[in-house]
Amino acid sequence: MKKTIIIIVFCVAMAAAVATLIAITIRQSREISRLGENFRTEVSGDRSVQQAVTKAELKELFSDELATLGDYGVKPRQVENVINVEYHYIDTVRYRDTLVWVYDTVIRAHRTPFEIDGDCYSISGEIYADTLEIGCYQSNDEILLSLYKEKRKCLFEKRKVRAIAVSACKGDTLAILRNLKVVK
Repeated sequence: MKKTIIIIVFCVAMAAAVATLIAITIRQSREISRLGENFRTEVSGDRSVQQAVTKAELKELFSDELATLGDYGVKPRQVENVINVEYHYIDTVRYRDTLVWVYDTVIRAHRTPFEIDGDCYSISGEIYADTLEIGCYQSNDEILLSLYKEKRKCLFEKRKVRAIAVSACKGDTLAILRNLKVVK
């Protein structure tokens, strides 16, 4: 009887050990797969493919984005997705307007090209006589988009996933028109 109990305890302990080893192996294989997918995405340069990072990696590698989100009250533990979007706009339609006053009379004699470069925009064109002609207007912006879980007001309330989009140039928050999650 005593021998049977020892055998049963031994079998249960072995089964628990095997189950633990299987769970560790599955977790390790998922981690290796995640790192491999992230590596392939980085090497291919395809920024539209979603990468999976841990909270520790998020804090270590994306601290600038978390600092920007922190300015708007989003804590790192709330963040679920971080998406950086680059916005580039070029307008090549030529606009003409008459200048009210020209500083130098030499400008009136020939076409004078000009270019104005700002942090978020670039304007180029020409001044001829009393006419200002804008040839190209470029706007560059970087948009930080993040999904985060809102704090619950009640213990039984389901957490809502909110989205925030912040413009790097102006520091404005952009309106989120729709926040959809596709589930199977």
